[in-house]
Amino acid sequence: MVLHIGDSFLMAGFSQALRPKMKAVGALYEVRSEQASYTTSWHLKLAKLVGDYHPDLVIINLGANEVTLTDPAARADAVERLVKIVGDRPCVWVSPPLWRKDTGIIEVFRKHISPCRFFDSDAVAGPISRQPDGIHPDNPGGAAWADAFFRWLLAERAPAPKDGEALPKGSGRHAVNPWRLRPEKNAGGPSPSPQKTAQTQP
Repeated sequence: MVLHIGDSFLMAGFSQALRPKMKAVGALYEVRSEQASYTTSWHLKLAKLVGDYHPDLVIINLGANEVTLTDPAARADAVERLVKIVGDRPCVWVSPPLWRKDTGIIEVFRKHISPCRFFDSDAVAGPISRQPDGIHPDNPGGAAWADAFFRWLLAERAPAPKDGEALPKGSGRHAVNPWRLRPEKNAGGPSPSPQKTAQTQP
C-alpha cells in the first residue's frame, strides 16, 4: 500500500505516470492531491489517511507553494509534524522541480524530514518541460519526473533484513515491509539550479 499526497504538482503528469509503474510492481496506489495546499494544511488530512489506509510507504509532494516564503524556517514545525504522523513507515519527501530559485524551503525539508528520505527532483530528474504558466510540469515533464523518481525509489529499496534487525512495521499484509528504504547517505546533496521566474501559484 502506497499513499501519495501533495499539491497540484502531484497531478501535473507525475502521479498519472507513476500509477502504472506502481501497479506493475503489485502496489496499491492511493493518491490525494489538494490544489494550492501547503505543509501547514495537511496534518489532519494525513492523519486520517494514514489511519484509513495503513500504508507501507508514504510519498509527500509538498512545497511548490512555499518556494517564495519570506520566512521558510517558520515551516519547520509543520514539516516535522507531518513526518511524525507518518511514524516509522518508510517515507519519501519529493521536492518540487523548481522554476525559480527558492528562498529556503528546500533546505528546510532537507533538515527536518528525517527519518523520511529526500528526493531532490532538480538534482535527479534535471530540467523538465512545463505548462504555459511556466510553473507546473506538462504531461511529458511530469512523466520524465516520475520516471526519474521511480528509478531512484527502486534503487533505494533496502536489501533483505539481517537476523535480529529492527524493522518498521508494515500494513499488516506483510511480515516485512516491502518498501523498506536504505538509510540516507548524504542529507546535503547538490543544490538545485534556479529556473525562470513566474508569479502564479501552483
